[in-house]
Parts: sequence; C-alpha cells; structure tokens
Amino acid sequence: MSEENTAPSSETLPQASICKKKSFSLIWIVPLVALIIGVGLIYTTMMKKGPTITITFASADGLEAGKTKVKYKDVEIGKVESVELAEDFKHVEVTVSLVKKADAYLNEQTRFWVVRPRLSGGTVTGLGTLLSGAYIAVDPGKAGESQYEFKGLEIPPVVTEGTPGKLFRLEAGDLGSLDYGSPIYYRGIKIGQVVGYGLRENGEGVIITVFVDAPYDAYVKDSSRFWLASGMDLEMGTDGIRFNTESLVSLLIGGISLTNPDHLKNTPIADAEDVFQLFPTREAAMTEQFLEKEYYVLKFAQSVRGLSIGAPVEFKGFPVGHVVDIGIEFDCKSNKVLVPVRIEVEQKRLQRIASQTGKVDTDAILKLLVKQGLRGQVRTGNLLTGKLYVALDFFKNVEPAKIIAEDGVIQIPTTPTPIEELTSNLSALLEKLQKIPMEKIGNNAIETLQGIKQASNKLESLAESNEIRLAFQKTQKTMEGAHQLLSKDSATVVELQRALREMSEAARAIRSLADQLERHPESLLRGKERK
Repeated sequence: MSEENTAPSSETLPQASICKKKSFSLIWIVPLVALIIGVGLIYTTMMKKGPTITITFASADGLEAGKTKVKYKDVEIGKVESVELAEDFKHVEVTVSLVKKADAYLNEQTRFWVVRPRLSGGTVTGLGTLLSGAYIAVDPGKAGESQYEFKGLEIPPVVTEGTPGKLFRLEAGDLGSLDYGSPIYYRGIKIGQVVGYGLRENGEGVIITVFVDAPYDAYVKDSSRFWLASGMDLEMGTDGIRFNTESLVSLLIGGISLTNPDHLKNTPIADAEDVFQLFPTREAAMTEQFLEKEYYVLKFAQSVRGLSIGAPVEFKGFPVGHVVDIGIEFDCKSNKVLVPVRIEVEQKRLQRIASQTGKVDTDAILKLLVKQGLRGQVRTGNLLTGKLYVALDFFKNVEPAKIIAEDGVIQIPTTPTPIEELTSNLSALLEKLQKIPMEKIGNNAIETLQGIKQASNKLESLAESNEIRLAFQKTQKTMEGAHQLLSKDSATVVELQRALREMSEAARAIRSLADQLERHPESLLRGKERK
C-alpha cells in the first residue's frame, strides 16, 4: 500500500472548538420595550389614581355609572364607577373614584349630595343640570379622621365650608312656617338664612340653625333679639291702623327678623354657635324676658269667661307674667263655686319692686303689698274680642286679707269687678227690702190709729171744756188722715209698692246687663246681637 492511499491519523486532523455566542438578538427589543412602557403606565396610573369611596343615598335618581361626575366648585374631581342596591334594599350604594388630591379632604366632616333642580327658600337651584344631568357635589371637611364611607345628604347644605359668616342657634317652641333657606332680615335687608333645624333632646321645642353672612354677622350681638317675620303684623293704635311685613317672600315662605334694642349700647359681638331665643312676634321680642318664674294662685267667685291660658298678668298696667292654668273647685266653707287661676310671674320684676322698698324677699314684699290693699281682679282687655286679663292693683276699702300657702303655692286675695260688686250690693239691698212686711206694718199702724181714735172719742165725751174738746177733734182729724194714708188701698201705699217693684226690676236689669257685658263686652261697640 502506497503512502497516497494511507488515511491520516486522528492526531493530524484539526479539532473543532465549541463556544457560546455572546451577541444580543434584536428580536427581544420589542417585548422589552412593551414591558417598560407597561410598567411606566402602571406606575403613572397608580401615582395618579385617587381613593375610591362609597356613598350611600336614599335613591339613585339622576345617578348613572360611568357618566355621573363628582364636582367641587364646578371642577370635575371624580366619577361614579357603579351604582348598586344595598343588601337591605333600603338605600343605594354608589362607588366613586376620585383624583389623588381628594385624599387629603376625605374625613368625617366631608359632605356629599346630589345636585338637581330644586325650589327651596324662595330660590331655585341646580337649573344647569336640566341639560348636563345631575352630578354629585362635595363639601370638603377641614379636619377629622380619614373616612372612605359616607352617607349622602338628601337636602343640599345652604352654606358650604369656607363661606364667610357665622352660624347661630335659635330656640323656639315650634318651627312654624320656617324651612331650609328661609331668609333672615336686618332693617329690611336679607343677611342670612336658615340652614338646619331639629327637635331638642327632650322633645320640648326646636333648635334652628341659621347662618349670617359676613360682614352682617358683626350686627349680631349678645343683646340681639330674633322673632318670626312670617305673616302680617296688623296693629290698631291712636294714629290709625298699621300693617307691617318684611317682604313678600317672608309672607309666603316664612322668615326671621333681627334687631338690636336701642337702649342697650356697646354690647359685644356674638360668637359663632351662640344660642338665642326666637320669639313669635316683635312685641314679645322687645319685651324684657326673664327665665326665673314664681307661681301664684288667685281664686275668683265670678265668671272668668274670656280668660284663657296665656292671658297677660299686669301689675298697675305693667306686664309681669301670664296665666298658666284655669280650674274650678267648690269651697265648702263659703258654699261657693270658685275658679282658681294659676299665674306665672317673672321673679326679677317682683325683686325690682322689692328692692325699691328696701326688701329682697319677694314673699315678704308680697305680704306688705297685700296688707296695703293689693288684690287680684279680672278685667276686660279688649272690647272687640272680649278677652280678659288678670290685674294686680291696689284697692281702697277692701276687707283685710292675708296671703296663704296652698300646696306650696301662695294664694293672692282677689276682689270682684265694679259691675259685679254693684249688682251684688243692689241685689242684697233689694232682698232686704223685699223681706220687710210692708202690709203687716200698715195693718198694725191702722189698728194702732183706730185704738187711738177710740180713746180720743172717749176722752172727748168726758171733756167738759171747749178747748179740750177742740184739741181732741183736731187729734181725731189727724188720726183719720194717717188712717187714710196707711190704709191698704191708699195711694201712698200703692205708690210705695210700685216703687219697690220697679227697684227690683231695675236690679234684675242691671244684673242682666252685667252678665251680658261679662259674656260679650264687645256689645258696647257692636250692640246686642239680633236673634
């Protein structure tokens, strides 16, 4: 075998080397870029995404998922994501996503409500939603713990956070015609409105929250008086009839008026959340009010028709209190039906009277005043309406009396009205006159005269001188004249009896007139009603 045909050995053959390729493939560029973009978008979305909250409303009227917006000062800050019915089927739950910046204002004081067209307090709001649709408005809270579940307001707040002015509280017996948005007036200018109301904790009365705009809130002072300006104020005085009302709006929907008494100067400006009394009328507001009361009872033997609970109590024409209760009872000692009237008197008014006499104890001064002739009396306050009031005044020639305590309440003695006293005295006089036996007295007088006449006849027969006979004849004529005067059919006796009957009829007429005036004092002006 030749060398040309000889196969080369393994040692002479070249050896292949295996190595990994280190170059980067371009095919991975696309998914890598997509990953980076995705991460960036996620990061950007997470950084811009705001909180998600849940708002509860009574109904979903006007709300629509994906369309209804959330606005603050007409700037969109969120959107409704979903609207679902709650598990109890009593309300709806609205899920809302907000912008990142809204997270700082979500606390327990934040409020949400739905803006729709509304008529409240004489003003129309939300008209813009007729075209754009309803939206959810927000009033950010200033401070408080973070919160992400809220109960939406069914009635939009009249005043939102940041509005310059002050809130005040008014206490009243009832709400009357006031409502959200009812105006508040000062000297005829609208300075605020009612923003809320509710019952007191004990249920006795209401508390009304009002907001007075700046700079008018500086006119609300510690001495300010508030009263209801709803309706008409009709007053009849010596200068004619006056008709007052704040405005047509207050006449229709109600309102509140505010004033500061002129005699109270340099009083400090009221602080926010101060509480004031809301009076029913201007007259009641301007009358000085005291909180401490004293209670007394007065018992009347006469009719008190026309006297009602709330009727004024006056001391020498000055108002000091009101009637709080009227009852009826039978007095076993006098066998009379009495009408006990309980009155409420402002203690400080009595203390002012007591301080002028050098005494502070109201019971002590009351004893002194009763000793000097102080009595209670029912008087007519208005001839047109027939309303009565209780007058505390001094009377002369009254029987001595003392104040007594009955069930811890002091009883003030009373005196009848002049008409009642006059008719009572006339009735007593006529009763006494009617008890006089006029006929018996006349018969006795006639019998006496007849006896004297018979005696005179005997003496005349026994008399011897003409002078004695003449004297007896004159005496006899006198007796005959007296007999004719006192005889049953004589004109004198008949006239006397007729005069007594007329006096009796006059007394009955006066009694009837007194009863008529007591029941209908307005008849002095209108006359007696025709049947």
